[in-house]
Amino acid sequence: MERTGRNDTLYIPVNIKTRLEFFDGYGVAEFVYTAIATGISGLIAVSLYAVTGNTTLCILILLITVAASVMALLKDQSNQSVTDQIRFMVRFMKMQRKFPYYYKQEWGD
Repeated sequence: MERTGRNDTLYIPVNIKTRLEFFDGYGVAEFVYTAIATGISGLIAVSLYAVTGNTTLCILILLITVAASVMALLKDQSNQSVTDQIRFMVRFMKMQRKFPYYYKQEWGD
């Protein structure tokens, strides 16, 4: 069969976002996790403020928690974050890695 003069090429668009992202690699799911971490950190900061009365320490705890959670949840170009990598490593450590070997005579003796 002879080809006509048409050039049939496949065009695959790149950098198309499949989900809502506030900035590259940080979307709604990451925002929810950051909000949960900030809420827990806020409870810890308020209870620490009730004990010590130090406002600076409480604000510092909140700011560090927000920054650390955003950095840990931010996805890179391969769509993986630090928390994803840690989760993969833990899952790999839990996998069964036993290779049973049964010794048999090589020549049937």
